[in-house]
Amino acid sequence: MSPLPILNLPDSAADLVVKLLDFREKVKLCMSSKRSAKVVKRAKVKVNYINTHMEETSSHTFIYETELPGGNDLGAFFYSKKSEFLKSSERHYNREVVNPIQENISHARRLLETFEVKQLRYSVCVKNKKSEILKEYLTRVVAIDYDSIDFSGMMFYEEGNVPLDTEDLSLILETVKPDAGLRIHGTISSDFKHDNASSICIYSISLFDFQPFNFKSVHYMDGGWVTMDVLKSIRHSGRVEFMLTNFSCKDFNEYIHYWVNSKEDIIRDLSIGLERDFNERVLLDNLAFATCQCRYKTYHFIKAKNNENRKFTFAKVSYDNSRPYKVDFETDEPDVGLAAVIFKHLEDIEEIQKLSEVVEKIEELEMKCMEVLEGETSDTEKERIRNEMEIVVKTRNLIETRLDAIRSQWKNFLKNIYSGLLRVAGITDTTLRVTVTSPSYV
Repeated sequence: MSPLPILNLPDSAADLVVKLLDFREKVKLCMSSKRSAKVVKRAKVKVNYINTHMEETSSHTFIYETELPGGNDLGAFFYSKKSEFLKSSERHYNREVVNPIQENISHARRLLETFEVKQLRYSVCVKNKKSEILKEYLTRVVAIDYDSIDFSGMMFYEEGNVPLDTEDLSLILETVKPDAGLRIHGTISSDFKHDNASSICIYSISLFDFQPFNFKSVHYMDGGWVTMDVLKSIRHSGRVEFMLTNFSCKDFNEYIHYWVNSKEDIIRDLSIGLERDFNERVLLDNLAFATCQCRYKTYHFIKAKNNENRKFTFAKVSYDNSRPYKVDFETDEPDVGLAAVIFKHLEDIEEIQKLSEVVEKIEELEMKCMEVLEGETSDTEKERIRNEMEIVVKTRNLIETRLDAIRSQWKNFLKNIYSGLLRVAGITDTTLRVTVTSPSYV
């Protein structure tokens, strides 16, 4: 049977044929010629995302209809020298070409022009590309608009590892547009320096040019160059991630206290890899918190002290039980559902702590007044001291009444938090253990 001459059909008939094709057939038809691409374009096929990777000797692009496992996808690999052992399949094909990068760019552009693509994820290999050739290379390779971009350099375990230095990384940062997500997979020189220690990114608007955090989201595999001063200087409304750092649990406890006491919003979503000797006690030292432990994950909830000029005053510190040294720190508004219940409890704990400190001082004052009264001989002075003590005792009683009122809410809190957590457990099929600081024992 001869193939259907789709390009010779009337538009209505050609459109019907394209509609009957499966996703991979549509992609193959699109890549067969510019005319066939125009036919596919009329179908307005929606695509979840495209992954395109650029490298001198081998580049490739994958197009994904959905993000579901086993969903429709098709890949194209371009090699400067293709191994005879490489075989094509229904999910990808291999071609040997003179210029893999240029072929890959042309391929990705055709897909972008033909399909309605939700997201383009770009990746670039920068191994062994030093500053003298890196700029020209980046100009040539980063030739398509993108939503996120990933630069892969030498890893610390690779032989002959040469880390990205200040000049290399600065060139890379200059290449990336501010409203894109940035990922750097490669070792970075520990003495990496950048202008303006304070780097601010608010709702994807960069206030300084070419800073390490002035992007929609940032991910650094190697965060060994990040000091505590740098960490505290970050202001970001998206996600910031460091896979490997030199920070300990004690260091991150210092950062959490910094967040708690700050007078402004600092960061929305921080993920950080700590040193492997994880210690939960050290991580949470001197913090008021509530804890929820699921089967595979632990959550700690913390509130900020200053609520006046801050919007995101509720923090969730979480980590997988199998690798607790990888800690996520997420902040949010404390006004919805379970977060509101826990936040109210943390507010009560904070108030009890403050009032308890006042009660201790009042009791100390009572003891001193008693000592002075015992040694006093003047009846007039004794009467004055007794009147002052009466005021002190009334004040203490008022404070203790307030403390009892707060503690009486303990049962309601437990009922609310357990009902909320049981809903979560029912949805996710998890086992829950709850540990909270009781107002009765603060």
